[in-house]
Amino acid sequence: MALESGGVDRSASWLTRSAELVAAYGPAAVILTLPLEFTAILLHQQLSRFVLLVVGAAFVYLLAVRRRALVVPRGPSIVLLVLLLAASLVSWALTRRPGSTNSVIDIALYPFVALLICNLVVSERDHRRAWIAFLVSALCVAVLGAGLYASHGHIWAPNPAVAHRLNITFADPNITARFLTLAACAGVYLYAERRAPTWLAVSTAAACGIVLPLTFSRSGLALFIAMVLLAVLVAFNRRRALAIAALALLAFALSTGLNPDTRQRATDAVASVVGVTAPAHTSSPAGPAVQGASALDDNRRYLIAAGLTMFKDHPLFGVGFGGYQHEILTTYHRFLPSGYTDSVSHTSLVTVLAEQGLIGALLLIAFLVQLARESLEARRRRDAWAPWSSLAAMMVIPIFLYSLFEARFLQEPYLWLSLGLLYSAQLLAGQWRGTVAAVERKAA
Repeated sequence: MALESGGVDRSASWLTRSAELVAAYGPAAVILTLPLEFTAILLHQQLSRFVLLVVGAAFVYLLAVRRRALVVPRGPSIVLLVLLLAASLVSWALTRRPGSTNSVIDIALYPFVALLICNLVVSERDHRRAWIAFLVSALCVAVLGAGLYASHGHIWAPNPAVAHRLNITFADPNITARFLTLAACAGVYLYAERRAPTWLAVSTAAACGIVLPLTFSRSGLALFIAMVLLAVLVAFNRRRALAIAALALLAFALSTGLNPDTRQRATDAVASVVGVTAPAHTSSPAGPAVQGASALDDNRRYLIAAGLTMFKDHPLFGVGFGGYQHEILTTYHRFLPSGYTDSVSHTSLVTVLAEQGLIGALLLIAFLVQLARESLEARRRRDAWAPWSSLAAMMVIPIFLYSLFEARFLQEPYLWLSLGLLYSAQLLAGQWRGTVAAVERKAA
């Protein structure tokens, strides 16, 4: 891969030196601006996308002047991922359902973001910088969220139905809860492995535990504990991980238990998980319900029922990528109960089954299984890159589990950030093993 970033060749032109600096610190800048979804109101696009354009342009320039080389990761999981993305794009091209444009743009462009991250994060220093930037961004979001809650303020409230909940810098409070969970897991892991400043890892994990309940996200309340414990299991130094995990969980418990509203919401979260995962009848539409009357009447149940019926009617190829919402508003409108307006699927696997049928679902599952196998193999090697591989791979698990309740899996930017960092670590590990082998052969 490219030479270790961070240094600047003083003999190069000012443009080349500038591009090298952007390439070195660009991934951290992207990570710092990624949570600022509210900037779309001010700039018509999220700030992180403008940063990505600048970083991408710098990388293309460095390719043109031969200061960097494009590296494309290879392996079975990459092949399966490419097949999944290709199947999604073909499915969309053949159907072109109304309202599907944003979804197809996401899966068409985000893989290039992962490839960019993979090519720019080319040293252990780069990995450390990227994850520290992630912790900093989460700590800032959490502190801002606590301030907004205390002052009864908000930066934006794009959805009036959730205006009383903390979405902070994100468009949706459930996505905020997902982000805070990811950050808490990263804080626990990085503290355990001594890969980030102690004060930053500890304060981030604790702050996320305090602020997450204030999003009133039932999926967040249900998954936060399990995912923090997962970080303990994944960490190599589990004793250190357990210490900071206990702090994060204590902060979470106090924030949830001392506030009557969050305490009641936590009770509803357990019932919601049962309600969402309960068997849905696909032969008839969901019955009328009063929105918000009970956690067991959660709208995901009728959305799941509609999605499974789409799969039943189109088992092989589905109704077309991005076509779920259009179908439930038209062909399957009978599943919309009186008083409900939500027509967006919140369960990623159901969405894939409905839109891409058995082929899409099998490709997705095969990709996740193979990714897990490769990650476990990298972990078992216990080389210098195993901690970075394990951290990035761990992030995929909460992203996938949250997507079962709040959708946004392939459309989740942090999935592609994690994949970029994971494949970077695997490539660097391969280089390291090749260098060691060459030295041993020479010595022999």
